[in-house]
Amino acid sequence: MTNWLIAVRHGESTANAAFARGVSPEGVRDADVGLTDRGREQAARLAGELLALGDGTPGTVLCSPYRRARQTLDVLDAVHRAAGHPLPPASYEPRLRDRGTGALELLTPQAVRERFPQEAARRAREGEQAYRPPGGGESMDDVALRVRSVLDGLPAGGDGAPVLLVAHDAVVLMIRHLLGPPLPEEGAYVANGSFARWGHGAGGWRLADWNRTPPAVR
Repeated sequence: MTNWLIAVRHGESTANAAFARGVSPEGVRDADVGLTDRGREQAARLAGELLALGDGTPGTVLCSPYRRARQTLDVLDAVHRAAGHPLPPASYEPRLRDRGTGALELLTPQAVRERFPQEAARRAREGEQAYRPPGGGESMDDVALRVRSVLDGLPAGGDGAPVLLVAHDAVVLMIRHLLGPPLPEEGAYVANGSFARWGHGAGGWRLADWNRTPPAVR
């Protein structure tokens, strides 16, 4: 039977909402950023969408340890339980954490241009895949390396139970970078409360859904 890999981006976070207003969040670590009420609604609607797929209950659940991802998983699990399909216990996997941005953590693009113009210029010059922010930040290639180690350890084949990953846009993008098809040259957007889905068969992984969200929260 076919195995399914489902990669979820968390619902809208307080930092996402602040960024949408052009504001850099203050006084919080990236790992501690939680969901907004809208983010919880997105997660609940997403859970319904996943149940409607009919792929079966995931046999493996891996989640980023960041608060917004854990809260998203809590909502997914609650909806699945209410429908009589509880998720198995999750493993909180640090390799699925969001991209580390070092000294630029939780700064809007405008704030980076104003406070670190040389870094904004270097980022544009080097490109997103190779650019590594100062202060211990990660390039997207760095993210891909740790995501690959997670994918290499996933079950394939067997009884076909889906594998569910709950993480961040950078992680979902790098899963596609690794499993295909290639990302568009102009980049790709991963919506809050969306999922991507790959099926595994004789020819390897094949993308079935990308950036899929329930209609009410698109």
